[in-house]
Amino acid sequence: MTKIDYAESDIQYENNSDYRQEFDPIATPSILSDQIQSTVDSIISQCQDVDWNEDLITFKIVANLREILANYKLPDIVDNYSGNKFDFEAYKLTGKAEQSHGDIAVIVTRKFLGNDIPISGVAFYEAKASSFGYRQFPSFCIQQLRRLVTHTPRLSYLIYNKEKQAIGTSDWPLTESEFDRHLRTHNEGVHAVTIDANFLKQCRSIEYASLVVGQSFGTHFVNQVLSGRDLDYSRSVDQTIRRWLKQTRRASPLVISVSIYEEQNEQYSTQFELPGFEKVRFPKIGYSDKHKLDKM
Repeated sequence: MTKIDYAESDIQYENNSDYRQEFDPIATPSILSDQIQSTVDSIISQCQDVDWNEDLITFKIVANLREILANYKLPDIVDNYSGNKFDFEAYKLTGKAEQSHGDIAVIVTRKFLGNDIPISGVAFYEAKASSFGYRQFPSFCIQQLRRLVTHTPRLSYLIYNKEKQAIGTSDWPLTESEFDRHLRTHNEGVHAVTIDANFLKQCRSIEYASLVVGQSFGTHFVNQVLSGRDLDYSRSVDQTIRRWLKQTRRASPLVISVSIYEEQNEQYSTQFELPGFEKVRFPKIGYSDKHKLDKM
């Protein structure tokens, strides 16, 4: 793997000015999912026609995920500066522009109750953007979907809707009459929706699948992916991603690595070692929005 100077990406803190929040495993996940969804919806809704493509939207989302997760630190640490709760890195194919990456593999490494050894699993997102101003998806292909779900466990489609899309926010799939009543009273819609790829394969309709089993991206990313509940643990990380790369048939996927820590001074990585990948350069945390956009 090509080594890149990552010093520019270090998070800088001013003395006595630790802006981060303590991570509360009970309360924070809900807050975090809302933060992510609000940010992603804003990116999509404000995207101009000239920039409306899956790859550019995806990179902006990944860059903002990194910033949001950097806001959280380990709780109950007496030292002035406790460690970050999340360690976030992203990798791209060497020589490719950052903005040209659409499909995402997410590696999550964390410990679970009663196990001192960190475990790594992988989830995948296949990004699809609607036509600008319409709920049609020109890049959505049933043949591609069939190929991907056959060889890619834990695959979700990440749908970017320029107009808000209603989703099935109930914990239980509703009947038609119940669903109509639920939409009228509870559902204002979201711009970024995740759909289980195997369900989408069965129904073949992005809009229908969104209504029935769709989740907001923030909810899915936090509750299913970061939590470790819905990852592929069947193979090593490298083997799982190699298998995925053979099926995407795209020149430029993004690989995200998130390590989740429980104690101060913990340090472990996913040992992602596929050749031909390099770390993505991000602006320093705390730069102005204008500077960040100029660097993207």
